[in-house]
Amino acid sequence: MNGGWHGATNVAMDDAHVDAQIGYLNGNVTIYTVASSDPPQRKYEVGLAYLNGDMPRRAEQLIEEAAMCGHESNEVAYYWVLATLSDRTLDHLGETEFAHLAAAGAMAARFPRDPWRQAFEAVMELTHCIAEDDSEALDDKRMAAAIEAYQALPRERQDEIHRHLEMIMGGWIQDRIEALERDHVKEMRVSGNRRHRVWKFFEPVPEPPRKTMRPRPVLDPSKRFKVITGVVLGGLGALWMVGLMAADSPIALAVVLVLVGAWLIATFKIGLPQRSTDQRPQPTWRHAGFGEAVSASVDHWFDKSGPSDPVAARQWQWASTPVRAALKADLLHLYGGDQQSVGPIRWLIRWYASNAAQQFRTGVQLTPSGPPAAVVAGNAALVLAGLIALVGTATASFLGMLGVGLLLGLAAATAWSDTFDYLAAVIRHPRDNEESHRRFIAEQQEYERWSGVLADRPTDIEMAAWLDYDKMMIKSQALKDYGLSNRDVIAHLTLTEADDPCLRARVRYGPPRYSAYKVLLFLLTAGGVRQVTVRLDFATATTHNEERTTFRYEMIASARVVEASVRFEHGRRHVLVRDKIRPYEQPNLVFRRAFQLSLVNASSIEVLVDNYEEGLIDRVQENINYLYALALDVSGVTGALRILEAVSAEGREWLAHERDRRRRRLRDFRESQKLPGAVGTQQLPMILPGMRDEVPPED
Repeated sequence: MNGGWHGATNVAMDDAHVDAQIGYLNGNVTIYTVASSDPPQRKYEVGLAYLNGDMPRRAEQLIEEAAMCGHESNEVAYYWVLATLSDRTLDHLGETEFAHLAAAGAMAARFPRDPWRQAFEAVMELTHCIAEDDSEALDDKRMAAAIEAYQALPRERQDEIHRHLEMIMGGWIQDRIEALERDHVKEMRVSGNRRHRVWKFFEPVPEPPRKTMRPRPVLDPSKRFKVITGVVLGGLGALWMVGLMAADSPIALAVVLVLVGAWLIATFKIGLPQRSTDQRPQPTWRHAGFGEAVSASVDHWFDKSGPSDPVAARQWQWASTPVRAALKADLLHLYGGDQQSVGPIRWLIRWYASNAAQQFRTGVQLTPSGPPAAVVAGNAALVLAGLIALVGTATASFLGMLGVGLLLGLAAATAWSDTFDYLAAVIRHPRDNEESHRRFIAEQQEYERWSGVLADRPTDIEMAAWLDYDKMMIKSQALKDYGLSNRDVIAHLTLTEADDPCLRARVRYGPPRYSAYKVLLFLLTAGGVRQVTVRLDFATATTHNEERTTFRYEMIASARVVEASVRFEHGRRHVLVRDKIRPYEQPNLVFRRAFQLSLVNASSIEVLVDNYEEGLIDRVQENINYLYALALDVSGVTGALRILEAVSAEGREWLAHERDRRRRRLRDFRESQKLPGAVGTQQLPMILPGMRDEVPPED
C-alpha cells in the first residue's frame, strides 16, 4: 500500500469516474484559520502562511491588520513589503500599495538594524532598481549594489524574494537574478523528496478504526411468543413420542435417542457457531450517497487487488462476493452515521482487499463452501431417527403418531428458524466479540502503519513553492525557445488550471491543489503575444504536450470571466459559455467559472477555475464566494484579466499606453518614498534604501 502513488494518473478520488472526479478537504490543517477576534500575533502568523502559500492578497490584508493592532518589528515590515509587491507588476501599484510600503518603511525605522532589516532594505533597493530599469535610467553601480545585497542574504530570504518579486521584476535585473538562481530553481523543484511525497497530499487523512462490540442477543418481543410456543409444542411432541416408543419398542427408542444426541452435538458444536446471524443495527443517519460510494469503493479495490488473468479474475469475483458483502455491511454499520465520504476509510478497504487477495492466491478458502460434513451427518441422523420412530410406533398407535407429527410439525413451523437463530447468536456472541477484538487490533496496526507512511505528507506551503518553481522553469524555457530575454518582455502572465484527469485536494481556507496542471504562459512583447501551453505532472515535475502560438495585440477581442460548462466530444474538451447554451441543456450541466480570452478569428483560450464540488469544501465554516475569489487569484486569472482587458480595449496602442501608465506609477512610487508612513495613528518618517540605524532629520 505504500509502494507508490495508487493510480496517480487514472484513479479518481472516492473511486468515482475519472471524468467526474471529486477531491477531498483536509480539515485537520488549520494554518489558514483565523478569526476577527484573534490577537495580532495570530493574524500575522496566518498572514505569513498565506504569503508562503502563494496567496499574497489575503496575506497583505492580515499582516496589515496585525500591524495596525500594534504587532511591529523588522520582520513584520519585511513580510508586509513582500506581500504588497507579490504577484503585482509596477503598474499595478496604487495609492493603497504605496501607503503600505511607506508604513512598512516607517515601522522598520523604529527598530535597530538586524537581519530582518537587512532583508527589508534589500527588497526596497531591488524595487528602486526595478523602477529605474523600467524607466531606462539605469545606474550600474546601484544595480550591482542591489544584487550584492540580495546575494548577502540567507538562502531562505533569497528564495522568498525571488518567488514574490518575480512578477514585478523585469529587464536587466530579472535576467541577472534568474541567471544567479537558475541552478537553484532546478534543485528546489525536486527538493524535499518531492517525487515520493506529492502523492501523499492527495490521500485523505485516515479515519481511525472502530471496534465492533455486539450487544448480548435478545429475542424481539414479536418472536419471543413464537419461540416459547414452538418450544412447548416441540417438548410435548417429543415426550408423547418417547412415551409411545417406550411402551411399544424400547430398542428403537434407544436408537432414536442416540441419533438425536448425535444431531444435537453436531448442531450445537459445529452448526450453530457457523450459522449466519447478522443482526447489525442500521445507522441512525447516513449521508446521501455514502452507501453507494462504499459499495463502489469495495468493488473497485477488490477488483484491483485480484488476479489479472481473466479466468482467475472470474473465480476471484465469485469467491470474494461474500467477503465484499460482509465488509460493506460492517463499514455502513460503523461509519454510516457520521462519514460523508468514503475517502477517510479507503485505507481500510484497500487493506481488506489486499488481505483477501493474498489468501486467495495462497489457496485459502475465503468462506465456507457449504455446511460442514459433521452437520450434514447430524441432520441425516435426525432424519433417520424420525423414520425409526415412525416405523417403531406406527403399527401400534397410528393416531398417537399422527398427534406427535402434528405437534412437532407445528413447533417447527412456528419457531424452528427463530429458535436456532437465537441459540446461534447466544453461542457466537463471545466468539464474535473475541474475533472483533482481534480484527480491531490488526486494523489498528495497519492504521498506525498507514498513518506513518503519510506522516511526511507535503504541507500546502510546500505544494505552493514547488508550483512556483515549476512556473519559473516553464517561463525560462519559453524565453529560451523564443530566443527572448526578460528585457524583451513587457509583461508576462502565468495561468494554471487542473489538467483532467487528476487528483484534487486542499486544506481549509486554502486553494485546490492538483496532481496535474495545465499551465498557460503569456509573454507580452513589442512584437505581439507569445502564448505557451504545457501539461505539468506535478508529482514528477515533468512537462509534456507543449503547444505554442503567437498573435498580434489587435487579434484580442475580449477578456472576461464567465460561467461555463465543459463537454468532452471525440476526446476533445469544449468549454460552453452559459449564454451560448440552450435553456433545456442547462439543468444537466455543471457550471464553473472560466477565464475566456476571445480572438477576432472566433477562436478562444479558456482557463477553468475549480467549482468546489461536494467533498472539496466545508460549507459550514467556509464562504464559497471567498473561495472563488481565492481560486481566481491563485490561478492567475485576476492579474491576467486586468492586463488583457486593457489589451483588448486598446489593441496595438496598449504598448504606448502601458509605458505611460508605468511612467506615472514610477513617479507615484518616487513621490511615495518622500512621504511619512503611518502605522496606526503614529506618524513616522519613511526609511529609504541604503539608510542605516539613524534617520536624518526632515528638511
